[in-house]
Amino acid sequence: MAEISDLPMHHDINADYTPQYVKLARILRDKIESGEYKHGDALPASDLAHEHRVSVGVAWHALAMLAANRYVNLPGDFKSYRVIWPPDAREVTGLP
Repeated sequence: MAEISDLPMHHDINADYTPQYVKLARILRDKIESGEYKHGDALPASDLAHEHRVSVGVAWHALAMLAANRYVNLPGDFKSYRVIWPPDAREVTGLP
């Protein structure tokens, strides 16, 4: 598998110009949906950056994208994002 940080070669018709943070967000989303990362797990940006060989900024942007799509949340300043997927059934159905 190609690394997230691999750059496409000039004139490569199959090149993927998707931003790194989007690629990482997709990988993390798949891991959350598959259960590799479970509800309540912490996802420290620095650990993810090291694991996927990207900058911490890329990891933060990926996590922010996941937060916008309700896969993770940031419980407070100076804390790691936490997995909130799957959502609470009451939230999905609108029941009290």
